[in-house]
Amino acid sequence: MKEKRQKKKNKSLKAISTIFIIVMLLLGVLLVVETCYLGKIKSVKLNESDISISSIPKTIENDEGKEISRNEVTNILLLGVDNQEDASDSIIVISLDDTKKQIKMSSLLRDTYVFYGDDKVNKLNYAYHYGSAVNSVKVVNEEFKLDIKDFVKIDFGGLANIIDTIGGVEVDIKHNEVSLLNSYVKSMSKAAEISYTPISKSGKQILNGQQAVAYSRIRYVGNYDYERTERQRRVLNAVFDKIKNTPITKYPDLVSKLAPYLETSLSNTEMLSLCSKVMMYGKNGIKETRCPYDDLKTDSEIKGIFYLKWDKDKNIDKLHKFIYTQ
Repeated sequence: MKEKRQKKKNKSLKAISTIFIIVMLLLGVLLVVETCYLGKIKSVKLNESDISISSIPKTIENDEGKEISRNEVTNILLLGVDNQEDASDSIIVISLDDTKKQIKMSSLLRDTYVFYGDDKVNKLNYAYHYGSAVNSVKVVNEEFKLDIKDFVKIDFGGLANIIDTIGGVEVDIKHNEVSLLNSYVKSMSKAAEISYTPISKSGKQILNGQQAVAYSRIRYVGNYDYERTERQRRVLNAVFDKIKNTPITKYPDLVSKLAPYLETSLSNTEMLSLCSKVMMYGKNGIKETRCPYDDLKTDSEIKGIFYLKWDKDKNIDKLHKFIYTQ
């Protein structure tokens, strides 16, 4: 069970990383198209008094004993939200290192046992449930001793619209996935009060947005959640490959479809600056980690609910070393 959970975390990080790159690729192209499309993204103003920015030392010592400035690193919280659960399915600290010209992604595991204030404890992902993205930033800053001032939130519901806009994606459907895919499509269309088209066979085929999202949600077949994240990975990679080969003239339409599913505290100018850095720094690769770390956490069950208990001080020290010195 522990190994399956670990594999799931690895795949989830890769999936949300792909989503982030898709979003930045789309927005980045607008640097040479029309910045007015960014105005369709929901903007939320953050007050520093609401997000508990941690007072941390201006420098941090690396493994060689050298003092490294923290000022050259900008941290932004990326939230992948499933509105059906009203919780953040993915919580990632995006770190842009202006000295090393590098992007780092630190996945904060959703089951991490955290305090919400007033002696309340819960899973990290439910910080969103109790106060949306603003509360998520606040809890992450408090629990991980960070100085995050901005966030980008992605609603996974926007993925179906993107897939339809690019003409669908090709997926190889297994025989035992057909009925479950159709079941998910039916329930999704009923909830949205729209019509649906079931698939009639297994094998390679082009799925529309609704079908592709339904496919990525299948979990009660094969290796359960592990294969579910594999399906998500296949769909996201197919989307990414298709977008890379999409004519630039279609990008405004893609962004127009995606924008309603995005929310950020960044201004348009800051968003464009971020996109520019992501495209430039992304050429140097993306470093990834997850926290709590394997050797500094334990699986725990409280009243039948799974949590990750963690050695907070040691995890924070290791996370900060990754973000600022590696």
